[in-house]
Amino acid sequence: MAGRRRGGADSRCPACGAPLLVQWVGHTAALQARVDLPPPDEPRPYGPAAAASTPNDLVWCLPRRPFGALRLRWTTGRHPPDCPHQHLLTHRCTTEPTTLF
Repeated sequence: MAGRRRGGADSRCPACGAPLLVQWVGHTAALQARVDLPPPDEPRPYGPAAAASTPNDLVWCLPRRPFGALRLRWTTGRHPPDCPHQHLLTHRCTTEPTTLF
């Protein structure tokens, strides 16, 4: 599929400049996920991420492999609560837009 990225850490929020991970997640019905990209050593446990999410917000699991691109994973109700990977929410920009359009 043309224009489909496999992931990467080179995206930034156009409003606040925060580093983002933007990628399509899923094979049959893919969603474009846009999450803040924290440093690799920053702990992001599943419990607090799930508690901070809203009914319309998804929690993504980000395993960091020693080799290969970053790949977000879906989390479900069966996601292990003690999962060692980082768990991320959709990016919420905190700055006001500077243009009208």
